[in-house]
Formats: sequence, structure tokens, C-alpha cells
Amino acid sequence: MGRAVADEQALAILYDLALTIGSEVNVAPLMLRTLQRLMYHTGLPVGLWLGWPEEGGKTAVLELAIGDYHLIRRKGERLALPQALLAGPPAMLEAAEMLGALQLRKPLGTVLRLPVPGHGVILLLGASAPLTRLSLPELFSPILERLGRSITLCRSYELEVQHRVEQTAYYDPLTGLPNAILFNTTLQQAVVQARATGRWLALVHLDLDDFRPFNEARGSDLGNQVLIALGQRLGASLHPGELLARIAGDEFVLLLPDLGGWEDVDERIVRILQTNRTPLEVAGEVLDLTFSAGIALLPTDSPDGDTLVRHAQIALHQAKQESRGYFRLFDGDQDRRTHARRELLRRLELALVNREFRLFYQPKVDMPSGRVLGFEALLRWFHPEQGMVPPGDFLPVVENSDFIIALGEWVMREALAQAVSWRIAGLETCISINIAGRHLQLPDFPERVRHALADVPGGRAESLEIEILESSVLEDMAHVRDIMRACSAMGIRFALDDFGTGYSSLAYLHQLPASTIKIDQLFVRNLFQHREDPTIIQAVVQIAEVFGRSLVAEGVEDPEHGMLLVAMGCHVGQGYGIGRPMAAEAVLPWVEGYRARREWTALEGLSWHRGLYDLFHLRHDHRQWREQVSGWLASREDGDAAMPPAFDTCGLSEWLMISAPTGASSEIHECFRLLGRLSEQTAQLAALRESQSFDACSECLGALFLASDALLQLLDALAVRLAGGSST
Repeated sequence: MGRAVADEQALAILYDLALTIGSEVNVAPLMLRTLQRLMYHTGLPVGLWLGWPEEGGKTAVLELAIGDYHLIRRKGERLALPQALLAGPPAMLEAAEMLGALQLRKPLGTVLRLPVPGHGVILLLGASAPLTRLSLPELFSPILERLGRSITLCRSYELEVQHRVEQTAYYDPLTGLPNAILFNTTLQQAVVQARATGRWLALVHLDLDDFRPFNEARGSDLGNQVLIALGQRLGASLHPGELLARIAGDEFVLLLPDLGGWEDVDERIVRILQTNRTPLEVAGEVLDLTFSAGIALLPTDSPDGDTLVRHAQIALHQAKQESRGYFRLFDGDQDRRTHARRELLRRLELALVNREFRLFYQPKVDMPSGRVLGFEALLRWFHPEQGMVPPGDFLPVVENSDFIIALGEWVMREALAQAVSWRIAGLETCISINIAGRHLQLPDFPERVRHALADVPGGRAESLEIEILESSVLEDMAHVRDIMRACSAMGIRFALDDFGTGYSSLAYLHQLPASTIKIDQLFVRNLFQHREDPTIIQAVVQIAEVFGRSLVAEGVEDPEHGMLLVAMGCHVGQGYGIGRPMAAEAVLPWVEGYRARREWTALEGLSWHRGLYDLFHLRHDHRQWREQVSGWLASREDGDAAMPPAFDTCGLSEWLMISAPTGASSEIHECFRLLGRLSEQTAQLAALRESQSFDACSECLGALFLASDALLQLLDALAVRLAGGSST
């Protein structure tokens, strides 16, 4: 149904049409704008301008079509239409049968015929006549005479030239589809129409998946044919009133107006999805190419056309991140999360200005000797209202932004200044800092390091080590290698962080001037969960020896982690089992009080034996059992808490009988005695707790810990025997 036309609008309509006709000097834009304005004022969705090769001819030529993509593609064709439809004065007709020859995609039965003297006829098509008391044929009659005279004046050699210019301005020369300009114009009109009618409007932003590498590999000629074929396939699925445009490269947009709600949206989207299921056949070749799409709706997602376009682009980006060939409706929650990330980044930039960031320092030590070798600087944010913000809450946002460069510059200078302060206090050490890939890959990064050294009075290059990730190297290894060499020439050291987690560790280890390898904490923490991790660490130890690199193991959280690492030849560790990250003022007292663990010192210089893994694993399990017993005893309120089983059920007895080293019968015998004693003490503790004799429980727990300590010392002695060494 056309929209209602009020009586008082008549003069305004005539004035608008007269202004439109008088403002153009070329036939094509004249008729395009006139037809658009006629369609706008009547609300009829399809408009045609038909002419004849010569006056009185019987075959109509389709000069212009708007609102039906099928007819737009037939522009210039001669159409055999009934004379009763084409000839005659202005009139409103019911002509469903006569319109059959047009092969419209949607049945339309009402025609407003407006003959243009000497230049054919305008037909405005709709499902029903506009609601008005005005006689539209009479209203438009004066305009038609003037329109005919204007067309006559515009007919000239320049008509063809201007026509081509208009085609270039509004249509894509490759596919023949509307371009971004015509799309934007149509979008704004569709938004106005949707607001007026209360109907929904959908915008679908499509993009071919992996088209750039395809185009580079197969050539632009085939790529162009793919774009043409895709445009034709998508266009074939259009309904009357819908628009398909190519707006850039391999990007297309679909404008789907006049939707009644979610049910219509689902039906239209399913139709588009079906075009993505079948491979494209281009130049006799079947190509399995897909496209991803983002969909935004008015009014549910967007109040206006510009926001609708932006939301469809966001949805397309989300679809590309999830999977190729995927469709995604705009997610307002996701958009809000994106906005929240932007706000957090803005707040972090302010935090740098306000000096809310601090560096904490985690020690790296030679585990057998207890010598402190250096510290890793770790960023902490102290929010004035929230206190210390966990790094995981803000670092992921920083790492994917250019702000990471400014933050890295600050970290570099702060670490250098702290090293100077400690040197004055008597601690000569090296501080490791983490530098992001986009910072490291700056062409002037060596100059930035040189400026940082100059900015810190007393700053020394040997006090700074830069840790880099494999991901920051792979994009341009040659460039990164040159940067590292330039920095190394100043005395800066480099460490390869999280070694073993990437895909080409050996390749970049061989080429890059890094003096240190850091074993990723994932391997160390899971030493007793994944039996293959010790093998990986052994391989890294051998690689480090071959390439002459130092080795640091991250994630040392338990004594047994350190024992296993030392036994395998990795002596330098870092982790909570050595020291937690601490404020700068806490470092000197910590260094003063730190001592090497007895268990680690005893294993220095011994040979690796595969049986050590099981022994250290059992030692680790025993210490965990102690903690469980202590925790069970401390939970006095929970009377139903189950007592941990005796440690002997954990497999130590079996190991002593099968895998213990020869010549240690006395130690083995004592281990069995202590296991029996621990079993008795566990049962005694259970009875005392049940009787609520808590003072006696504490005394019994102390005796149990003494027996446990004796057992651990015996296990350490067996480890030394197993490795073929002797205790010192």
C-alpha cells in the first residue's frame, strides 16, 4: 500500500517536483531524481520510465527502473507491453494481468501512468493505490508537460557523456552493482521510510573470506570474475525493494527494508545463508569460497543509518574472529565490552600520568648455591580507589594497543633507575623487563634504549635485560635480529621468554643474539601432572647447552620442582617457591635473608637418573599429604571432614621395594619404619580429634611432622645415591 498523501501537501509536492526538474541539465539524473521524488511522494515502491525508439512505436524501451533489481538489470531492453498500459492520459489503473510481462519479483497490481509528452511514459507500481482524496493523475499533469520540455532541452551529445559519468558515480564498474554513494543515498531514504511505517530495516555487511591471499595466488582476473559471480548470486536472491551494493574490494552490503520483525529477519537471513552453501563456479572452475557477514537491525540495534552501518561492521568483525563463513547479528553486549575496553585504556593512560603504576620485582636465583642473579620487573597498577588491580584485569587491554609503547618506555627507565638505587645500596644486579612486539619492532627502538640510558643518571646497559616473546619475532625476524644486535652492542642482554610454547623456537634461537632462555612456567608447574614435561625440559637443557645459552626456569613453586630442575641440569629458577614479586623497598632485606635450600644444594653436580622423577614425585605427594593432615586437624568445626589416608597408600613402599638404589638397605629399612610410624600417628590423630582432645592432637601432629621430616631427609639421601653422588 502507498503512503497517505494529504490534501495540503499538493502545492509542496508540485513545488518539489518543479524544483527537481529545473535543477538538472542531463536526462539521466533528471529522470532518476524525478522518478525518486514521484516514488517518495506517492509511496509506490517501483518506478519505471519507458520510451520508444521513435514516436508512435509499439515496443517500449526500459530507460530507467528503481525498486526492482531484476528490472534494473534489464535496463535498455525492449519490452512488449500492452498498449492499454502504455498509451493514454495520466491515470490510476488496476493492471495486475498487464504487468505480468514485466516478470516482477513481487506481484504488484496498481499502476499510476504518467505519460511524458514526446518521451515515453512513467509507470509507478504498487500493491495498491495511495490513500488520498487527491487525483494524482490530475495533480501531476502540469509537471509532465514541463518534464517533457526539459528532456528535450537536455538531449544532446553531452547526454551520453553525462550518462556515463552518472553510471560511474552510482554504480560499480566491475559488477554493475550500486556503489557506496548510491547505497548511502538509498540507506538514508530507507531509514526515513522505516521510521514512517514502523517497519524494520536490516543491513547485511558481507566480506569474502581470505580473498586477498586468493587474489594474490590466483591473479586479479580470476578474482574479478569471483566478485562478479558473487554479485550475481546474491542479486538473484533479492526481493523487490532490496538493494545489493559493492562498496569496496570484496565487501558487499545488502539493504533489506520492509521487515515485519524477527520472523522476517530469520527468513531473509536463511535465504542469504543458502547462497553461502554452494561453491562458486567461475570460468569452468568450482571454487569453494565463503563469505562472512555482520547484520544490524533498525530499530532494535541502531536509531539511524550511520549507526546501522557501524554496527554491521562490528558484527562482521566479530563473525570473522569466530569462524570463516559465519554470520553474526550485532551484539550490543559485545559493543559495550568494546567500549569498556576503550574506557579502561583511557584510564590507564591517565594512570601513567598520575604515577599509579609501580614495578614489583621477582628474584631469579642459582638454586644450588642460593646466589641471587637478578630480578624480573613486573608491572602493578595501584588504583587510588580500588587498590592494586590484578595484572590480568588490565594487561591484555594494554598489550593490544599503542599505549604499550609509552608504558614500555616508562618501565625501561624505572628499572634502570631502580638498578642504580640498589647499586648505591650495595646490590649489583640485573633487572629483566618485558617489551611488547609492537614496541620492539619500532625502527628506532635502539635509539629509544639509548635515550633511556641517557635519561637515567648512572644507568648502565649491563643492568638491563629485555625479555621478548616468540610472537614478537616471527612477523619480521630479520628486522628484530638487527634491532637486537644494535642493542647488544650497547651491552643490553636479551632473554627469550616462554621458550617451547611456539612453533619455531629452534629457528629463531639459532638466529637471534639472545643470551638466556626462559623455560615457560607451564612446563615447570605441571612437572608432576604431565610425565612428558620433564622430557621437554631435558630437551631444552640440552638445546641451551648446544647453543651456549643460559637457562632460567619459571614457575618454581615447590621444593621438588627445584630438585628435579637441578638434577636435570637447570640451576637457575624463578617462582613463588623462591620468592614472590615484591616492592622495591623489600628487595634488599629479602636478599640479605635468602639462603639456598638444603635439598637443592645436595643435588648439585649429580648425574640425572630417570628414577629420580618418581622419587621426587612421591616426595611432592608426601608434602601435600602433610598439608592435608594439618588442614584436616585445623578444621575443628567440620566434624564430618574425612581424615586423609595414611601416606603409605601413595606408592612409596612399592618404590622402595622395586626402584630404590642398591647398597641402601639401612636407609630403606628406616623408611619403612617411619612409614609405619606415620600410619600409627595418623590413626592416633583421628582418635584424638574424634574425642576433641585438641591439645593432644597438636602434640601428636608435632611428632608426625618430626617423623615426616626424617622421612624426607632419607628420601633426599636416596636421591643422592640414585644419582651416583654423595652428600656433602
